[in-house]
Amino acid sequence: MSRLSTTRRSPELSSEPSADKVEKQSGPAKWPAWWMLGLQLAALWCLGLVRPLFDVLDGDVSFFVARGNTSGDILIFAIGITFIPPLVLTLIELVVRAFSKPASRVVHLVFVGLLAAIVALQFVKGPFSTTFVAFALSLAIGALIAWAFWTKAGMRTFLSVITPAPFIFLALFIFASPLSDLIIPSAQGTSISGLGGSQTPVVIVIYDEMPAAALMNKNTSIDAERFPNFAKLSETSTWYKNSMTVSDGTWSAVPAVLTGIRPTPVSQQLTSYPQSVYTMLAASHRVKSIEALTPVCPPSICRPKPRDPTGKRLNSLLNDLTVVAGRVVLPQQLADKLPAIGSTDGDFADVAASGPKVSTLHKEDPKARFVASPPIRELAGAAFVNDNLRQIAKLQNGISGKGRPPLYVMHVLMPHVPWRFGPTGDQYLTDGGDAAGLADRDGGVWTKNKYMVDVGLQRFLIQAEYSDRVLGSVITRMKQAGIWDRALFIMTADHGVSFRPGGSRRPVTDENMPEIANTPLFVKLPGQKAGKVDLKLTRSLDIVPTIAQVTKTGEGLKFDGVPLSEEPTSTDVYVRNGRQEKFIHADFADVIRRRDQLAREWAALFPPGRDGLYRLGPNQELIGKQVASLPQTTTTASAQLDNSELYSRLQPGLGVKQIYLTGSISGANAGLPLAAAVNGTIAAVGQSVSTPRGIRVTIILPPQSLSGKSARVELFSVSGGQTLAPLGSAGG
Repeated sequence: MSRLSTTRRSPELSSEPSADKVEKQSGPAKWPAWWMLGLQLAALWCLGLVRPLFDVLDGDVSFFVARGNTSGDILIFAIGITFIPPLVLTLIELVVRAFSKPASRVVHLVFVGLLAAIVALQFVKGPFSTTFVAFALSLAIGALIAWAFWTKAGMRTFLSVITPAPFIFLALFIFASPLSDLIIPSAQGTSISGLGGSQTPVVIVIYDEMPAAALMNKNTSIDAERFPNFAKLSETSTWYKNSMTVSDGTWSAVPAVLTGIRPTPVSQQLTSYPQSVYTMLAASHRVKSIEALTPVCPPSICRPKPRDPTGKRLNSLLNDLTVVAGRVVLPQQLADKLPAIGSTDGDFADVAASGPKVSTLHKEDPKARFVASPPIRELAGAAFVNDNLRQIAKLQNGISGKGRPPLYVMHVLMPHVPWRFGPTGDQYLTDGGDAAGLADRDGGVWTKNKYMVDVGLQRFLIQAEYSDRVLGSVITRMKQAGIWDRALFIMTADHGVSFRPGGSRRPVTDENMPEIANTPLFVKLPGQKAGKVDLKLTRSLDIVPTIAQVTKTGEGLKFDGVPLSEEPTSTDVYVRNGRQEKFIHADFADVIRRRDQLAREWAALFPPGRDGLYRLGPNQELIGKQVASLPQTTTTASAQLDNSELYSRLQPGLGVKQIYLTGSISGANAGLPLAAAVNGTIAAVGQSVSTPRGIRVTIILPPQSLSGKSARVELFSVSGGQTLAPLGSAGG
């Protein structure tokens, strides 16, 4: 602490010896001891970066689960990010102090000013503040606080008072956040509850981010041309057309499917589940499970997934945290140029990394492929999802009818973002983030530009086509193993996803309830040969009670759901909003009415059949015409197209087909009509869009247009509905 000098001369930094807690200056004013100065830096550091970072991470267990981080990894991160940077700054001050105390105080003032500027930046940044203004104001506030620290005892006292902040933030993160159960696992045990007499094979396939409306045509039936395997499944199963999830987030939605227990409104992200389909069937079934994120299956039943070495896990964590920190701290104009973090679970940094974007597997596992699908290659930023798909492929290729009846559980991260897959399983490189026009805040908020949102929906539906192929592969393997006819087969999704301009992508709201709540649910009973559609209200909570009823297990267990053969206990639709930690309620009839309307809108935008997915944007009548047959002119605008090498050399067996045409456009504004030609034929149309990276092109090319050994892709601007002006080209 210090007090102001009573003389009129300016305060001077002194090199007097320090007392136990304070240091004397040339006047009556006193400075805190060096260790107190270090704690002050730690407090400012935590207010500026650690607290905002903890706020983002403490409610997102999947961030750590996705990369296999242990409780030790999380503790290393939490303690390290809290104390190591201010410790380094303090050591720098001590080194300078060894030579000159006045100089060390100048260094401390610089550190105080910079850290205070980071704190101030959290308040002055915003969607309406330019980067220059945000930085200028923050630095000015930081300089003012540093000046006050030098001249005013009150500021030094204030910074000393807030020194407990690092310890408080750290304790709350470890002991009082949703992560606490992951850091300090519950000791609650599990017990096997089944009687061991069932001989019914049980297979559960859980997709991720799949609204039921996505599978429908204008008549709200399954679009058999686009999704042939879903259509075939509906012919031999019961389609519970109006099934509802109970949560908008995987971490609570998947456990609801696998336990039959309704999640609580307030986050309760458990690491152990004493009652589940696993404990119910373990006595009678051999259990094989792939849960992408959740730990419902106990280690006593499911062997834990092998983890990467500690160094690799921590390096992945550090790389992604660098992106997260930038997103949290920087002004929006700069943050938007970083990879998206709100809708994926990891590998953010890889998206923007330099180096090869496509790599072949060092040793491809022939079992890690789906039927009639290419190998699942590594792409930058897709390691987590692609690893999940390879695990699912290996599991379904190992389906067997020998020995005890099986319980197979497959949580497939499809058609969840990142949208990278074409309809047959070939992948493509993205444009830096999940989708142009998807703001990385509040779980993902769409732009108000309808064309950009429609491109997102288009990419989603194309990836859903690949999900249909994965479903067909699983069913094929079941039939080959001889268990299909006698199996209880259940296909569902944890929750849906929304595509409304200006609306939320995932967090459930009154507006997007139809596409978030209503998910596919198909149930094929043992011996079932004919399909039917059930229109009553059902919930994901009803799946495990149905399994218990069919397999005659689970005696004495209590569920929040009821068997699907029974009538619902209420007609209230409720879905947990994970970010608001409350349930959003809606009327069942209203949700279904709006779901049907949405299905018709999507079917009108992308007509039935696979070709209908590749007609989006103005001047669609140009598609299929020869470039040479159309009038041409010149323009001062130009384009630099991405991934030219992937068009120059087409490799069908590589598992990569760059159907996503992206690039930068200069000399033009957003909304410019565009046409993309492949080998001289107009293959697709679109329009330019405004992104944080500038004016861009985002057009999906039909996969069949990229055939042969190479392709020359040309981009044109379109005027008058048919006149072309060349902007740029790729491949050759």
